[in-house]
Amino acid sequence: MSPFGVWRAYRMRRAAVRLRGLSKDDRGSVVIMFGLTIMIIFGIVGSAVDYGRAMLARARLQAAVDSSVLAAARVWQLENDMEMAEAKARAHFDSNKPYEPSRVVEFTPDMVSATFTMVGETTVTTPFLSVVRIPQVVVASRGQALIAGGGNAGTNLEVSLMLDVTGSMAGSKIEDLKSAAKDLIDIVVWEDQAEFTARVALAPFSQAINAGSLGASIAYNPNASRSFRLRNGDTSTRYRTNTYCLSERTGANAFTDAAPTGANAIPRAYQTGSNTACIPSAPIVPMTSNKDSLKSVINGFSANGMTAGHLGTAWAWYLLSPNWATVLPEGSKPQPYSMLAQVGEKGQPLLKKVAVLMTDGEYNQQYCNSTTTGTAGATIPDYDTGNSGANCRSPNGTSTTQARALCTAMKAAGITVYTVGFEIGSSGAAFTTLQGCASEPHMFYNTTTGDELRNAFRHIATSIAAPILSR
Repeated sequence: MSPFGVWRAYRMRRAAVRLRGLSKDDRGSVVIMFGLTIMIIFGIVGSAVDYGRAMLARARLQAAVDSSVLAAARVWQLENDMEMAEAKARAHFDSNKPYEPSRVVEFTPDMVSATFTMVGETTVTTPFLSVVRIPQVVVASRGQALIAGGGNAGTNLEVSLMLDVTGSMAGSKIEDLKSAAKDLIDIVVWEDQAEFTARVALAPFSQAINAGSLGASIAYNPNASRSFRLRNGDTSTRYRTNTYCLSERTGANAFTDAAPTGANAIPRAYQTGSNTACIPSAPIVPMTSNKDSLKSVINGFSANGMTAGHLGTAWAWYLLSPNWATVLPEGSKPQPYSMLAQVGEKGQPLLKKVAVLMTDGEYNQQYCNSTTTGTAGATIPDYDTGNSGANCRSPNGTSTTQARALCTAMKAAGITVYTVGFEIGSSGAAFTTLQGCASEPHMFYNTTTGDELRNAFRHIATSIAAPILSR
C-alpha cells in the first residue's frame, strides 16, 4: 500500500472511533431531558396549586351563596317582603364573599315551588397558569333554599284550613280562593312522609258544615222536621237534611274540643224548605298528605249560603284535636298536644299544629235551640239573630261571639292561628274578629285582591315550614 493509502486508512479508523465515542456520550441529552421534565413538573404542580386555590374559592363561594339564600328565605318568612328578602341576600353575600371581585349573577325567588335560588361567581388569579397565558379563572356556585315542611324539616306538621264558600264568594273570589289553597298545599305537603308527616285538613263552611262520611259517627239525629216560633211571633217549619249537615253543639263543651260522643255529639242542622241538600255541598276533609285528594275537593267548591264563621272555626280546631282521634280515619288522627313541647336533635319542634281561618265577611248566622222535650240540642238557623223568643234562642250567642271564644280556647290548647280576610275592609266585626283570633299581629292578613290572597296563603305556608338547602 502506498504511503497515501496508509494515511487515508488511518484517518478513517480515527473517524470511526470518534463516532463510536459520540454515540456513547449522553451528557447533552440528559440536560435536555432534565430541562423538559422540570418544565412539565413545574406546569403540573403549578396547575395543581392554581386548581386548588380555585376549588377553595369555590367552596367559600358556595358557603356564601348557601347562607345568603337561607337568609333571604328567613326574611321572607318573617316580613313577607320580597324586596327586603333579596336585599338581605345580596348584603349577606357581600359580607361573606371570599375574594374580590365577587358578585351575584342571579337571584330568583319562586313562591310556587317555595324556593330561593342564587348564583354567585368570583375571580381567582392563577400565578402559575399565567405562564401559559391563563392569568385568572372564574368559578361559580349555585345555591337553592327550599322552604319545606314535614320530614324535610324534621317536624311533623298538621294544618287545617277554614275556607269560606258562602254566597258572597261567588265569581272570581271563589276561584282566587281555590288557587290560594292549592298553593299552600303544594308548599306544605312534601313527598317524603316516611319519618315525619305533613298533613292538611279542609273545613269549608257556609251556613252549616258538611261532615260527609264522618257524620255517621258524630252526629246527633233530631226529628225530621220541627215547627219553631220565631222572636217576631211567626211560626216556621224547618227540615233536617238527610245528609250530615251539622250546626254547633251547646252545653258545657260548646267551646271545647271534647270528643263528639254521647252528649257532645254534633246536632244536625235544620233548614228552610224540604230540600235535603246540605249547604255547603263541599265536605270537610280530615288531615291527609294526599295532595290530589285535597285539590279535588277544592276544585269542587261552589259559593252558596250564609256565613256561620263560628262553625268553620270550630271545625278547623276539631280536625287538629287529638280528642277527636277516636272518630277520625287512621291516617288522619292528630298527634297529642304533649308533642308540641318536644324538640328534635337540632332543637326543632317535633310537631306544629296550625289553623288558617279565611273569610270574606261578617259572621251573620248562628243557630237557636229548641226547648221542646225530645228535641233538646236540635238547632235551626236563627235568621232574626235574636237571643230572645219563646222557643227560638241562640244559647251560645252570636256567630261572632262564638268564633272569638273558640279562637281563644284553640290558642290556649297550643294551636297557632293565622287569619286571612278577603275584602273585609279595615274595620268592623269581621276585621276585629280575625285580628283578635290570630296568634300574633303579623299572622293576620287583610287582603283586597286575588293576588294578595294568594300571596297571603303562600306566605303562611312558607312561614310554618322551615328553610333548607336543596341545590
